[in-house]
Amino acid sequence: MRDDMFKVIVERPRWGASHAASPKLKRMSHAGAQHIGLKRHARIGSRYTKTLNENLAPLLRYLRRQRGRNWDAVFSEICASLDTGSTVKMHVREHIEDFVLTRISIGRRGEWMFEGQVLGRKGQWFRRRELFVDPRDGILKDMAVLEAMLATGGRGSAL
Repeated sequence: MRDDMFKVIVERPRWGASHAASPKLKRMSHAGAQHIGLKRHARIGSRYTKTLNENLAPLLRYLRRQRGRNWDAVFSEICASLDTGSTVKMHVREHIEDFVLTRISIGRRGEWMFEGQVLGRKGQWFRRRELFVDPRDGILKDMAVLEAMLATGGRGSAL
């Protein structure tokens, strides 16, 4: 993993306005608006405010290239360059959960579970991820493999 991955992901201009113009704040229709903080003035007085604009494509590309590798090795490489000493680096590490389903377990009857819910059960919705960690061997795999296995009614035996 690149040593500057957090810079590639985070250093991107933010969207939106930084603050409301002061003339806008002076003619606000809210009673008592003169006695609130500037950030709240900006939120009330302007149509939009600044939002985060993260470029997560490099992280996703890195994770896709790691398919077929042991998740522990992949995660240790990520942790080597994104330590928890920096808030920005820790925030980037939190986005890993957006792309990789990591906490799959195997239930008592052999069913695959995620956070106490059986995977593949009709009517259940899980946030779509591209990759998952196989609980049997710890290998990072494509989500299509898991979906195909669950569609055939398998219990983790045919991957």
